[in-house]
Amino acid sequence: MIKPLTRPQVSRPPLRGICLVVTGNEKMLNSPVAPGTATKFPQQPDARAYSEAIPLFFIGRNKNGLWVAREAEGRTGGVFLLKRSALRFAKKNSAPTGCATMFLAERFELDFKNQGNPLVTWFDAVRRVWRRLIPDYPPPIPIGRKKFKGEWR
Repeated sequence: MIKPLTRPQVSRPPLRGICLVVTGNEKMLNSPVAPGTATKFPQQPDARAYSEAIPLFFIGRNKNGLWVAREAEGRTGGVFLLKRSALRFAKKNSAPTGCATMFLAERFELDFKNQGNPLVTWFDAVRRVWRRLIPDYPPPIPIGRKKFKGEWR
């Protein structure tokens, strides 16, 4: 049975969040959080794009390809294996008001303690050790060639 289309609920706001994609052509803002670190993040959009009352989360990848979600003010953030986990983290930490998310094209690192999935940092460490043990270019294996009387054909 197909449910008939009804009017949207008036009590729920029609806009739950804002998604901005930063390609790297925008002005970048140096915002050092910890001493000795200088992470570049884009400037926050002006009041025409989003309200200052809602928190803004930067979402992107780090140098190892894992997803990073970080609040623009630097209060919370985490490292995740999946993109949807980073989005869920941003949504959970901004409840009940919702949040604006800005996807960054450039890679960035989380500059404070991971408050996301603790297993991802362990997984990343194991992956780095594993990559050191396996060479980038393994030696060639002679497949399809046969040795006849001391020479390969």
